[in-house]
Amino acid sequence: MKKLHINDANILIDIIHLDLVKEFMALEFELYTTNFVFAELDLKQQAKLKSRKLIKISATEEEMRSIFELMEQHGGLSFEDCSMWYFAKEMNGILVTGDGSLRSKAKMSGIEVRGVIYIIEAIKKQGILSVKDCIDKLEILKVLNLRLPMAEIDKRITLWGNEI
Repeated sequence: MKKLHINDANILIDIIHLDLVKEFMALEFELYTTNFVFAELDLKQQAKLKSRKLIKISATEEEMRSIFELMEQHGGLSFEDCSMWYFAKEMNGILVTGDGSLRSKAKMSGIEVRGVIYIIEAIKKQGILSVKDCIDKLEILKVLNLRLPMAEIDKRITLWGNEI
């Protein structure tokens, strides 16, 4: 069965900057984001991500109340962050984010949390891009996003380099 992935704006932006939109949409996963997160993207970014494959979740009034409650309980997180956390929990999905605070709080609540490295790894594993192309994307990612765990990226670059 396909896994359900709730994607944060920072992940979607990295995917765009890495020119991986087509590959991201080709993943054998159910891809979701919330309409609140999608609204954080500029119009150009939204246009690049327009696809029936990326489903935008809208919240009911009751769900909005629950998201606000989550936000009140966990200060420092935005409404958008809490909307993804809420739906990842409700839909038994994987939360894909690069936001450190959201990652740690969601993990503590039992949610599986992943990041952009996981997305590139899935693209490689599913054979959507060659190993060499995936290594190239990781090298670009190291320059694009300095907040990522460089040791994890380097570990994959070395490991995958042995597969070529």
